[in-house]
Amino acid sequence: MRLKILAIMLLTVHLSFAQRADVESYRQLYVHDMNLNKTGMTILGSWAVANVVGGVTGLAVATDKEAKAFWGMNAIWGAVNTGFAVMGYWGANREKKMQYSCDVLVEKHEFYKNLFLLNAGLDVAYIGTGLVLNSYANDFNNPAMIHGFGKSIAMQGIALILFDGTMYTLHKKQDNKWYKLLQGICVTGNGIGFRYALN
Repeated sequence: MRLKILAIMLLTVHLSFAQRADVESYRQLYVHDMNLNKTGMTILGSWAVANVVGGVTGLAVATDKEAKAFWGMNAIWGAVNTGFAVMGYWGANREKKMQYSCDVLVEKHEFYKNLFLLNAGLDVAYIGTGLVLNSYANDFNNPAMIHGFGKSIAMQGIALILFDGTMYTLHKKQDNKWYKLLQGICVTGNGIGFRYALN
């Protein structure tokens, strides 16, 4: 009887250490994800601020309607993207400090990876919208303005698809490390579970 109790105690201690090691391994990968997001948001923010400064400057010195529309639209995109970059950076910094079970960490990795993929799809739509506006600008009352808007939107879409595509690829490269951890013990929100991932 004593041997059984001792065995149970040793197993409990072993699982307790395994839990902590398991969650810490997942946390290290998630912190890497969030540091990657912070770097990405810094790059996005820099591009956005450059668009605001360049857009406002271009708008002030431009003499024709098309140039004014182009630089003005760039400034608007820059202002919006600056807001997204600040929120994204703050969110990634906050997420690094959060304590989650390993199953939640896996879900969050997948969420952020797929979010960049979704954004890349939207970027394609931006590029298409810009090209369509540029092609049909002469059908509008103010074709010069539409040309400027179209060129700006297409340019912003190209820049953003490069950004979102790169971010998705970098997160995707981490999948192998995540999948290795998914084979074995996993501390879930309901206790200890077992996961096995087939690549």
